Amino acid sequence: METDIRTGEFDCCILDRASLLDNQDALRTRKQADRIPLPVVLLVPEQRADEVVNALQRESNALDSLVDELLRMPITSLELEQRFKSVLRARNQAIRLHEGHEQLELLNRVLRHDIRNDMSVVLGWLEVLDPHVDSEGKEILDRVLNSGHHVVELTDIARNIVEAIFEGEGPSLEPVELGGLLENVIAIRKETFEKATITLQGPPPDVTVLANEMLSSVFRNLINNAVQHNDADEPSVSISTQEDDDNVRIRIADNGPGISEEHRDRIFDSDVKGLESIGTGMGLYLVTNLVEMYDGSVWIEDNDPRGVVFVVELPTIDSTMGDGNG
Repeated sequence: METDIRTGEFDCCILDRASLLDNQDALRTRKQADRIPLPVVLLVPEQRADEVVNALQRESNALDSLVDELLRMPITSLELEQRFKSVLRARNQAIRLHEGHEQLELLNRVLRHDIRNDMSVVLGWLEVLDPHVDSEGKEILDRVLNSGHHVVELTDIARNIVEAIFEGEGPSLEPVELGGLLENVIAIRKETFEKATITLQGPPPDVTVLANEMLSSVFRNLINNAVQHNDADEPSVSISTQEDDDNVRIRIADNGPGISEEHRDRIFDSDVKGLESIGTGMGLYLVTNLVEMYDGSVWIEDNDPRGVVFVVELPTIDSTMGDGNG
């Protein structure tokens, strides 16, 4: 009995032009449904190869897009073996990538779920303990609580990193009002870091950028970094913005210990953390990946008299786009 191309299990589909025409609907359905594309090899006579290729390209239903490999006949057995090994090697790589993707997604979900659940229990008991500690213990308890909340935030960072990686081919971006987003992030950070001074200098920027819901992670992580690595008696973070015709710059300045010149070149790498860091380095790695996703850039400058400034530059879009005015 003939195997249905839509549902059959095979590693490669070998067709001539007539079979390709007869099975084009089934192939198109299969390619659209499969997360791992089925390789299609088209056999053509050497003397008619150019004619067949040109004919496929002229088809209005994108028939040429169904073909992954073209074999001109006759062909030696050695060359045939090599070509099919190449096709199957590419398919096996796609299978391994797909399996790795699924495993990473599962691991990401399970770890975030378990960590958040366990930390919710820990934070709950710490809050119950709060009224039973003296003034000296209160400061220690606050530090433990802040660290616990930071662990919960790391689960969000892990989720965002995975999303950023697997949306890298074409993330869905939309207009985002930067001013409101900044105000919201700053308000939440103030609640998290009650002993730090976090301020927005001047009015919020009245600009729109092309981004997505992960844009808030950029500024949340930069503010977290400015506070958590701050050795000042009174940690201070100042956020300011500067606009021009095509870009907006957001400056996150702190009064911490600063970052050495040699360390700045690698500060955004995934495996880098400060000498006294309580973080994992993932936050800044996420920052640079997201900013690049938004066609922006991020760099570090010195702050005066001490500390550093993280500068995020993003392209702005015309706020009147799509308003229907001719």
